[in-house]
Amino acid sequence: DADGKLARFVPERTSAAVLKSEAENVANDALRELLPCGIGVHHAGLSKVDRTLVEDLFADGHIQVLVSTATLAWGVNLPARTVIIKGTQVYSPERGAWQELSPMDVMQMLGRAGRPAFDRRGEGVVITGMTQVQYYLSLMTQQLPIESQFVSRLADSLNAEVVAGAVRSVRDAVAWLS
Repeated sequence: DADGKLARFVPERTSAAVLKSEAENVANDALRELLPCGIGVHHAGLSKVDRTLVEDLFADGHIQVLVSTATLAWGVNLPARTVIIKGTQVYSPERGAWQELSPMDVMQMLGRAGRPAFDRRGEGVVITGMTQVQYYLSLMTQQLPIESQFVSRLADSLNAEVVAGAVRSVRDAVAWLS
């Protein structure tokens, strides 16, 4: 950056040297340009080597800003001080349409912010459409009911019991359901 504004994301000279050195070996052009500024990106379009490097640099505190797809927030255990969810819809191939993130997914992503072992505080920001603001406010401020998914998986569960030998007849199935 021409006027040095991005340099504020690099915490110290040691990190600046590490980031500059690591950037030289990165395959992705955008990532190569962002790393020396203390900014990383993480998405499926990166090579496995680049993704692992970004995760390691972030975990070690060299990268101060990490922009990622939801996959990182769901599956990789990297704490952060601030988590920003920009856009609350994900594409569902099963439905062939966009749908809102589930409450569990939102809580999982926001739960990365302010882990007690790493920070004394954390912040979560959700950027969504006006029609969804009330939903996300209530998600953050009220306890949501826990809803069982058992009925939707009843056939699978019963089949598993049949395969395991615990249910061998209709009478066994009725007893298992009771």
